[in-house]
Amino acid sequence: MDILSHWLWGMAFTRGKISWKVSGPMGVLPDLIAFVPASIVGLMQGRERVSIDENTVTSDMHPIAWDIYQWSHSLFFALLIFLGVWFVLHRRGHDAPKLLAWYTTIPWIAHIIVDIPSHTIQFFPTPFLHPFSDWMVDGTRWSTPWVWFTNVALLALTWTIVLWIERNQSMDEIADTAALA
Repeated sequence: MDILSHWLWGMAFTRGKISWKVSGPMGVLPDLIAFVPASIVGLMQGRERVSIDENTVTSDMHPIAWDIYQWSHSLFFALLIFLGVWFVLHRRGHDAPKLLAWYTTIPWIAHIIVDIPSHTIQFFPTPFLHPFSDWMVDGTRWSTPWVWFTNVALLALTWTIVLWIERNQSMDEIADTAALA
């Protein structure tokens, strides 16, 4: 899935619960922490930048990308992130550390779930059960037109609903305020 879609999904799933400044980045971090270091190491080693198309396979990328990707796309790792955020928030005396940790982790988990059916075995299949199992789903590349357009349509529908709900809630609040006056 592309970075913008992951960002928007992360924001949609946590809208009104945590800041977009947290939810957006958390939605893209699983990819960024795998591919940015791999790109930097590859450049330092003089490797050519890989042109990604329908024939690209995981082994075309720097090996460190797959090493990190296995962890960043693991539900077990997402659980560790949840526990880490919960621990930090609890130590800082936050009123609802578990709930805020959950909202913070939702975009990461959503990233993994969205990637499962939108990655093929040949190019970065989603190892969501790592390190306990190597089982992965052979999905359809997200760049396949029907997958890409379905994602865009679902994002548009989701955001339409989210914004419609917010608008109606704010209209209700205005009506309630006017009734009290």
